[in-house]
Amino acid sequence: MKRSIYIITLYILFILPACNTTTSQQQPAKPIATDSYQCMPCGSSCDKEEYKTAGECTHCKMPLVNKSTINFKTIESGAICNYIAAHPNAVLLDVRTKEEFDGKATPNFGTLKNAINLPIQELENKLETLKTLKDKEIIVYCSHSHRSPRAAYMLMQNGFSNVSNLAGGMSVMQDSTCKK
Repeated sequence: MKRSIYIITLYILFILPACNTTTSQQQPAKPIATDSYQCMPCGSSCDKEEYKTAGECTHCKMPLVNKSTINFKTIESGAICNYIAAHPNAVLLDVRTKEEFDGKATPNFGTLKNAINLPIQELENKLETLKTLKDKEIIVYCSHSHRSPRAAYMLMQNGFSNVSNLAGGMSVMQDSTCKK
């Protein structure tokens, strides 16, 4: 009897752990999470490039930001009029210049009905005027979707919870039913 207890004890102390070690060594190692950086959205193709460290985009010279902080949605230009009709309470924010918004620039791409105009150049200094919209859905747009991704990013970084960017901007809109 003592001998069988001795064998069981040896088995538990030495053989069983060795079996478990062999099993765990065969499992693949879990990847270590690393930060990934992207260009602060500027609307150019460099927005999709990833970097391993913070710094400056080699193409557009915008700061590189942690990829996880870029979390606004995108609405395709072909779907915008239907989207607006289905979401009538969405705030439409045109970040072009006043001249572009008023149709006085060449070319004139028009503007969306019921949009408000706050040029990207003024957005950071006037965020306080938009604070009542923090929990509303906001669709940001410009002419070619170069300024609006940056504006959408800026809004999200300042506590706006539901922001979308109009992909391609007004220059590629085919449907004019939601234009002024």
